[in-house]
Amino acid sequence: MSPNLPSAGRPLTPGRWLLAGLLAAALFLVGMESEAVFAALTRGWQAVFEQLGQGGALARLQQGTSHLVTTRSLPAMATYGLLYVAGCLLLLHVLLRDGRRTRWAAQVYLGLLGLCVLLLLGGRLGGNIAWAYKLGRRIIDFVISPLPVMILLPVLWPGSRRVLK
Repeated sequence: MSPNLPSAGRPLTPGRWLLAGLLAAALFLVGMESEAVFAALTRGWQAVFEQLGQGGALARLQQGTSHLVTTRSLPAMATYGLLYVAGCLLLLHVLLRDGRRTRWAAQVYLGLLGLCVLLLLGGRLGGNIAWAYKLGRRIIDFVISPLPVMILLPVLWPGSRRVLK
């Protein structure tokens, strides 16, 4: 291989394969043990809110949340989602080896999360519109799963598209 080839044109090194395998295994384990992870995050956020003297604020925040969106702690759910998405983006970056492709993947994730926020806000402002909550919840379930990685990886894989001249 020529040293002048872009990094996306070179084969993955064994170190990158190992790192990708470890990240994939960690994401798999977090997904399999999500109840334990949510329980730990919930306890952690409760402790933070209690230390700040805002234990009641956490309960009030949860009361205003539709059961169609989540029955879990909102801070725990947001933390889990952000960490899971960050892990997925890191895995994609390790495999794609290209910052531009990683930015495209991040934009897809941000677009989906933005759509979800719009649906949830619209459902709330529209007087608890059930279909908006349900669709927003489905998008959350999709984003916090391995499916976006499984779709984005082959689409963004170097050499998967021919350049038309």
